[in-house]
Amino acid sequence: MDRLIRLVTLFMSKKGVTFTYPLALGAWVAIFLFMSWSLSIRFETNDDVVMLMISSGAYSGTPDFHLVFINVIYGFLLKGLYFILPGLEWYTILFCLLHIISFSIILWVYSKRITTAFGQLLLLLLLLVLQARFIVGFQFTTTAAIVACAGLSLYFERGKKVKILGLFLFLIGSLIRFEAAMLCFGVYAPVMMFPLSGRIRSKRQFLNTGLILFAILVLPVLARGVDAQVYKHNPEWQYYVDYNRVRGALNDNPNFAKLLNDSPACSVADINDLRNLGNFIADPAVLDLHVITRVKESLDAKPLFDKFQNIKTWICFYVDTIVCILLLILLLMLERRVTYRWGLLFSGLSFFILLSWVSLNATVKERVFLSSIVPLMLIITLLITCYQKKIWKIIVSSVFYLLTLHTIIMQTADMYAVKKEQRRIADKQINLIQRFIDCDFTPLGAGLILEGLNPFGVTSVFKVLNVKMIINGWMTQIPLNCEVDSHLDFVEKPILIFLAKVDAPVLHDIQYCIKKNYQIETTLEVIAEDELSEIIVIKKKTI
Repeated sequence: MDRLIRLVTLFMSKKGVTFTYPLALGAWVAIFLFMSWSLSIRFETNDDVVMLMISSGAYSGTPDFHLVFINVIYGFLLKGLYFILPGLEWYTILFCLLHIISFSIILWVYSKRITTAFGQLLLLLLLLVLQARFIVGFQFTTTAAIVACAGLSLYFERGKKVKILGLFLFLIGSLIRFEAAMLCFGVYAPVMMFPLSGRIRSKRQFLNTGLILFAILVLPVLARGVDAQVYKHNPEWQYYVDYNRVRGALNDNPNFAKLLNDSPACSVADINDLRNLGNFIADPAVLDLHVITRVKESLDAKPLFDKFQNIKTWICFYVDTIVCILLLILLLMLERRVTYRWGLLFSGLSFFILLSWVSLNATVKERVFLSSIVPLMLIITLLITCYQKKIWKIIVSSVFYLLTLHTIIMQTADMYAVKKEQRRIADKQINLIQRFIDCDFTPLGAGLILEGLNPFGVTSVFKVLNVKMIINGWMTQIPLNCEVDSHLDFVEKPILIFLAKVDAPVLHDIQYCIKKNYQIETTLEVIAEDELSEIIVIKKKTI
């Protein structure tokens, strides 16, 4: 037994590898390329595919910088690149480069502080698990989070140039997804205020840290203001931004889902029109900005106690990961004569408070959860490997750490199985659409699996198709649709509707609303189908 303990102690104290940044960068280029090939990199949702199509010109015919969820400054960069070299899929390429740069920076920065081979192994496992998850579900939110974390990690480095690079990376992360960058900042900030390596020695040190935190936020907030002003300059785009903000607050609100499922009627709008909104195919001519704002206000007026039920929902959904994290934090906090307690405690509290606040009026999606957990896991990795003294505590902490990674691995495995099926379905759906030429079509909800397409070839696929796609959901009322997205347009243009066969009952709600709102009797005609999907046209009923 004593010999086993000595061997474990020797293994855990063995000196690690000295990483230079070129070594970390080269290693991560190889890792990223191998994972992208072996896991068949795909976007997590169709949000990224649509923003790619907007920026490349595949959606409207010319590259555009209005990417809605991504800052217009980043949009201008993409638009310029697509104009200069239209043959490359710049949206995807830039995200790949940012992943490689960010993960390699995190590996380099943290491996310098983790001096043991065992600690570096834990760090590498964390980064590999996260990279695999982010490749299986490639997404702008998680990309923003990892870029922001890389920028914040450079705060711990010495040298003015390195810190400026950190500020720049955090700015890039905030341009891609402002909210994701702020979540990372909220979890990281306590560790900056209460250093892991020692207590704050003076008020001056505390003040200097506060000024640094303020400096980190200045450029992202200014860029956010620029984004808002660009949209305000054009009334059509401003109306769309306001509409999409309210629509998103409804579609992403669990309280709205309860309203649709539990209520036979709504005092503000017809429940059938609202169900169409919930199915991402609303009629903006009926549910205009004024109407959906009133619906949102009615939900906002719900008692706070009812909203607190949503906190329970998100915690239960991620309960395995949360239990492991809580046990890790508790174990690390019990270490005697340590100086990192306040930083760890407030980082952990910030993690739970921020996600609970999000859950009050929105769904804590897996990508949002991961965006928050990345900085917390990096902090915990440092504490396990650098500040734990007793071997048994390091072992127990490492077990909980690996269990936390296991929960993320299981999520990744589930998503990979889904993505594998989506790749197969997407190819069949494109073949179905290719039968039609010079027509308008709209996907019903998530019926068209755009995220199953190769992220390096989306533009080329849609340039070959001789059809005009009109997307609803978060694209409802966008000027790029040229005001063609009402249910009346479905009948009069007509607009072909692409849907999964399981979503066919939704069409009856649309027919009902067309009759109610426009006094037109309609009939459905299936003009193309395969085993899973169909293309339908809504026609006026003839007597």
